[in-house]
Amino acid sequence: MKKKNNLLYLSYLFVAAIAFSACSREDLKEFESTQNNPTTVGTGSIAGQVIKTNEQVVVPVSIKLSKPAAKAFEVALGVNQEAALEHIADGNLGSDHVAVAAESIMLPNAIKVNFGADSSKFEIKITRTEVEKYFGKNIVIGYKITEAGKGNNIDPTKTDGVIILNTEDLLVLDDIHYISFTNGAGEVLVAKNQTNYESASSGMSIPIGITLASFPGPTFTVNLATSTDTIAQLIQSGVLPANTVALQAGQFTMPSRVQVASNARTANFNVDVPWSVISANVNKQLAIMVEMTSSSLHVINPAKSYTILLIDSENVIEVDVTNQGVFSVNKDNSGGPNAGEGSLKFIDGNYNSKWLVGRFVGDLQAKLVFSTPQKIGSYTLTSGNDASDRDPNVWHLEASNDGITWTTIDSRSAEVFTSRNLTRRFDIDLPKAYTHYRLNITSNVGSSLFQASEWRMIRIP
Repeated sequence: MKKKNNLLYLSYLFVAAIAFSACSREDLKEFESTQNNPTTVGTGSIAGQVIKTNEQVVVPVSIKLSKPAAKAFEVALGVNQEAALEHIADGNLGSDHVAVAAESIMLPNAIKVNFGADSSKFEIKITRTEVEKYFGKNIVIGYKITEAGKGNNIDPTKTDGVIILNTEDLLVLDDIHYISFTNGAGEVLVAKNQTNYESASSGMSIPIGITLASFPGPTFTVNLATSTDTIAQLIQSGVLPANTVALQAGQFTMPSRVQVASNARTANFNVDVPWSVISANVNKQLAIMVEMTSSSLHVINPAKSYTILLIDSENVIEVDVTNQGVFSVNKDNSGGPNAGEGSLKFIDGNYNSKWLVGRFVGDLQAKLVFSTPQKIGSYTLTSGNDASDRDPNVWHLEASNDGITWTTIDSRSAEVFTSRNLTRRFDIDLPKAYTHYRLNITSNVGSSLFQASEWRMIRIP
């Protein structure tokens, strides 16, 4: 009886094993069928909050699957602004829709779809300044699905995706990184009477600033240009005086490009005009139009993208009046003022000659007396041809209207002439007109001899 029971038990096990084997084969076939059943991928829509940073606007975008993925795979992507342009051209959108530049769009080459997922997300990043450029409009961004991995399919009706963003939902006016001129922006900047320019021995320099609104970012460049046609139009319309002359290329210098450093909001440059150009146009107004034409990163403020420089030649011209005064010194060369290195060499206009004085102890004076008051705005000193220890390094320029009461109008100390026959210009902060001027030289670099090649006095209007 026991043996019979054992056989019956074995029979049950055999039948169960056959049943289990059959069931496993069916499950495996169903599993394999599921694993080999492809899904169809198509474009989706915005899938989350759009984020703005200092450099980008980040848009989360979805792709959709017709059914859950039977296995993990990748979907290849690409920018497709042709689709964006076609979408605009269809006429379904208003005139306030624009396709941004393809080079301003960044997205991943491919995204991963996980096993069992019916969608996936990726990020489209648009350069912040491209969004700012079209503030007030709707920007259109196109993308495309180029490949679905592991045998999956692409929905032919949803290959191309288009995202539309209202820039006013992303930014406010204060967010825009506008670039503007800081002086004379969108108006006429007049240079006259020591205002809006700086003087140098070679000519005048008009400083101009560029400013970036909002917070700073990476290094960028701004391209500059000029236009004589604009000056002609402003003369014709009466904005500029009838005696205005538009300066031509070669009559002034300015950079064609200005760089704003990383994490900086400002940069400066100069427009330089030689005195010879100004002297040739006395009693005329000289005009230069300076314009920002493009920027490598930020948006140019159209209302503040230009400035008109107007030089009042009669009221900026500088005149060397040195030889209009009566010159004298309190101590001269042993050979006298007319000697080869006598005091008259100090004002002879020859920068290769020099005045040399022995037994220097810091008590040297050179004086110029004019018949009428002269408003001296600056003066120059030129070092001698040799022995730098003879150079002056401390002096005071004094002025008087009676030769008795003197006022110090400029003081210098620890000055250095870095080379021989070097001319240095010294500007007077608050110039006034005087008849008497006296240069007190109280120290040189370290010699018992003093020398200098030239002293020139420059009158301003």
